[in-house]
Amino acid sequence: MLAAGESVVFTAHSHWKNLVGPALVTLLAGGAVAVTLLVLAPDPDAQAWLRWSVVALAGLLVLWFGLRPFLAWVTSTDTLTTRRLISRRGVLAREGKDIPIDRVHSVSYRQSLLDRVLGCGTLVVQTAGADSDVELFDVARIERRILQMQEVMLDEDIPAEGADGWRGDRAV
Repeated sequence: MLAAGESVVFTAHSHWKNLVGPALVTLLAGGAVAVTLLVLAPDPDAQAWLRWSVVALAGLLVLWFGLRPFLAWVTSTDTLTTRRLISRRGVLAREGKDIPIDRVHSVSYRQSLLDRVLGCGTLVVQTAGADSDVELFDVARIERRILQMQEVMLDEDIPAEGADGWRGDRAV
């Protein structure tokens, strides 16, 4: 939902590192089910309760620790337009923040050692007013995003980013 004359500079999910834990939980739960069904409880008639219990427990673990974080990642986006920064979160209940670019005073970032290796970090946007810092966690390609925000804040002519990461005649 963009205003007249407003265009999207970028839309992004948080960094893929947030999906490593859910993927590992899913793989480990699948491995545990396979080992239990094939090695520990191979007889479906005599050990049916154990087999069903393991499958049910693994299913609950995958739903809670695998699917839920993945859905949260998919449904959470940060979008920079030529007029505002839009942050949306939530699967069932939604939370959103819209910050007009003309109210942004400064943009900074924080990175841990792992964040530096992976090229992500926390983007801190300071706006007018007390307690007005907005933090966007695990922003992928943090340096690129800061540069794009600065270009929009300085009213430079900035075309939208393509799927391949190129804008016009230069790399983003």
